[in-house]
Amino acid sequence: MIDRRAARVLPSVVLAAALAFGATGCGGDGGSGKDSSSSTSASDAQKAKSALDAGLKAHASGDLTTAAADYNRTLKYDGTNKFAFYNLALIDEASGNYGLAEAKYRSALKADATYEPALFNLAILRTSRDPKEAVSLYRRAVAANPKDASAWLNLGLLLRAAGDKTPGNNAVTHAIALNPKLKDPAKSSQKG
Repeated sequence: MIDRRAARVLPSVVLAAALAFGATGCGGDGGSGKDSSSSTSASDAQKAKSALDAGLKAHASGDLTTAAADYNRTLKYDGTNKFAFYNLALIDEASGNYGLAEAKYRSALKADATYEPALFNLAILRTSRDPKEAVSLYRRAVAANPKDASAWLNLGLLLRAAGDKTPGNNAVTHAIALNPKLKDPAKSSQKG
């Protein structure tokens, strides 16, 4: 997985969505993060892992059609595979199919409610439609990964936009402490 979150922070005035992880997908142990023996047979678990690995390889090479087919094949063998759902969401998001992407991020979160990459990306998609839900998703993302500076920054900017200045400022300050390369857009705009 390639993490390009630093490029996916929310501007101070315009809260826009963009891809957090580019065209490269996420994978882990090939499973859903759960004990695969409880939801799938050993044979199905191996088939799911093979399909996920093939999808990741196709995804990395830019063959999104093959990657999507492989991720869907993964779900045939393991219907709760958070990585397959997440990677399908990335493909949908890259294609501008935001509604489908949102549904797949939610499916990944149904499999693992603390899966931070899906929380982060879904928060970005929800920012313009439902900022309160986006704040909730960012809060869950920073709870899952307290060192995610980009999630802290986005949370802080949304809180500020909602009029919650002190918690927003605290979140932005915390983000910059975690990653000094991040800048406070409010301070940057005051210099000009």
